[in-house]
Amino acid sequence: MRAARSLFVESGFLNTRMEDVAKRAQLSKGAVYFYFSSKRDLFNALVDEEHQNTLKFLEEATQDPRSPAEKLIDVGVKYLDYFAGLKSPPRFFMIMNEMAIRDEAIRERVTRIHNRFVEDVGGLIEQGIASGHFRAMDPTATALMLKAVIDGIAGQAAVGIRPDVQRLSTDGVRLLLEGLVADHKETTHE
Repeated sequence: MRAARSLFVESGFLNTRMEDVAKRAQLSKGAVYFYFSSKRDLFNALVDEEHQNTLKFLEEATQDPRSPAEKLIDVGVKYLDYFAGLKSPPRFFMIMNEMAIRDEAIRERVTRIHNRFVEDVGGLIEQGIASGHFRAMDPTATALMLKAVIDGIAGQAAVGIRPDVQRLSTDGVRLLLEGLVADHKETTHE
């Protein structure tokens, strides 16, 4: 799978052949086909692997007994640490999204993963609203915005711009939790 990931990043999905994957992995073509019946199956396995690494953060959060705010902050910091700690940029993330533009089946798979994130984070936000930790808002809209932020950080990391974990996990998180506008008392100047 490592060989396929690097070839998809280097050459693109359409230009990568199973023979290329076998050669890079130092396997026979038959050995690759033993595990994956097609290039699409191999690509889908990589898409799933890409998201399994990060969806576990949400699964852990749903079991976490802490407040919804603490859980949401923890999930955000885990994503930041994940993207900052990768040995190489997450370029497959970009290839995966590029293929989702071109291929309906891959788009459906990526959309299901996206929707799962939004549903799980929306659930955390709903818990926060119900417990009084968060003000009343549309949980789905908020989850969509948070997903866009995470995807943006992933996209930046894919081109080599590593997230500044210290800044983003302090003032970045504070911005998301408290907003940008100062209290009315702070903005009134006489």
